Amino acid sequence: MQKVQHSPSSTARFVQGMDRVNAGLTTVCGLALALMVLSVFIGVLARFVFSHTSLRVSVPWTEEVSRYLMIWTVFLGAGIACRQGKLIGVEFVVSTLPAPIGRALKYLSFLLAGGFYVLLCVIGLQWLEFGQSQTSPVLEVPMVVINLAMVVGGVLMVLNTAALVLATRLADRDIRSAAEDDELESAMQQMARTRPLADSQLNSNRTV
Repeated sequence: MQKVQHSPSSTARFVQGMDRVNAGLTTVCGLALALMVLSVFIGVLARFVFSHTSLRVSVPWTEEVSRYLMIWTVFLGAGIACRQGKLIGVEFVVSTLPAPIGRALKYLSFLLAGGFYVLLCVIGLQWLEFGQSQTSPVLEVPMVVINLAMVVGGVLMVLNTAALVLATRLADRDIRSAAEDDELESAMQQMARTRPLADSQLNSNRTV
C-alpha cells in the first residue's frame, strides 16, 4: 500500500517562501555591511592618513555610499528580524498574565505593529514621489532608489510578521513564545549533546 504524500498547504508554502527570501536578503545585508565598512575605512584613510602625505586622494563618495548602504541594511534587516521576532519588545507582561489574556495581548501587539508597518509603506510612497526629481549631491544617485528602502522594508515587515504568526500556528506553539531565541536554542542543543557524555563519565567514576 502506497503512502499518500500530502503537498504543503498554501500557508506552509508562504512561510517557506518567505524563509527563502529572508535567506537571500541576509546574504545581501552581509555584503552591504562589508561594503559599508570598506567605504568608511577608505574615507578614514583618505582624510586622516593620506592627507598627511604627499599622496592626495579625494574620495567624497565614501560618505554617501556608507550612508545609503546603512539605510537599506537597516530596513532589510528590520524586515528579516520580524520573521524571528527579534525586534525590541517587552515580554514580561505577556508572559506573567494568564495564558488567554497574554495570547490576546500578543496578537494585539502583532496587529498594532502591522498597522505601523503599513503606515511606514504609505509614508515611503510619499517620499518616493518627493524624490523623483532629486539626486544625491556626489554620486547623483536618484533619491527614489534610496527612498524605496522604506517601502521595501515596510512590506517585508508586514509579510514576515504574518509569516511568524502563521508559522507559530502551523507548529501549534504558543503565540507568546513565537520569537525564536537562537542563543537559547543553541545553548539547549549544546547541553543536550554534552549531557550524555557527562552522565557516562559520572557512571564510570562511580564504577571505579
